[in-house]
Amino acid sequence: MANVYVNAKVDLTTTNVTALYTCAALTTGIVKSIIVSEDTGNADTITVTLTNGTTVFSLFKTQRLGLMAL
Repeated sequence: MANVYVNAKVDLTTTNVTALYTCAALTTGIVKSIIVSEDTGNADTITVTLTNGTTVFSLFKTQRLGLMAL
């Protein structure tokens, strides 16, 4: 079977838990990269997890998104 590539995006505007991508049944998903941009100027935080059934893998736990000066 051929590979299917998905480019998923979401604009986070609340503090609610948001699913970015859900892998279809009987398939395997590979996360190639995650890019996060802080665009409010508030030095927000983000928590990123991967879930496999009931197993949760924490990638970032309340990670502060810093501001960069150019």
